[in-house]
Amino acid sequence: MSFLTFLGLRQPKSNRIQLTLVDVLHRTLVSSLAALTVYGVYLGYSVHQHTMQKGRGFMALREAEAKAREEAQAVEEARERSLADAAQGALPRRS
Repeated sequence: MSFLTFLGLRQPKSNRIQLTLVDVLHRTLVSSLAALTVYGVYLGYSVHQHTMQKGRGFMALREAEAKAREEAQAVEEARERSLADAAQGALPRRS
């Protein structure tokens, strides 16, 4: 069925049905609502993909920050351990 047939404009002249203004308005409204539904589904999918992409970026950033925090903590613990060993070495040994 072509678009012109859908609109009722492609029929033989002898058999053509006169469309009223209400018929044309109704078909226009139905076609518009169908197109709006398809567009809404597309936008929903698009927003979902964008949200997931932002979430993945945020999680990668958090993982990088956690890794940097763990490395800084390991350096700090090594420094504290070396200071504690130096303090223990400065005390006179008891035998």
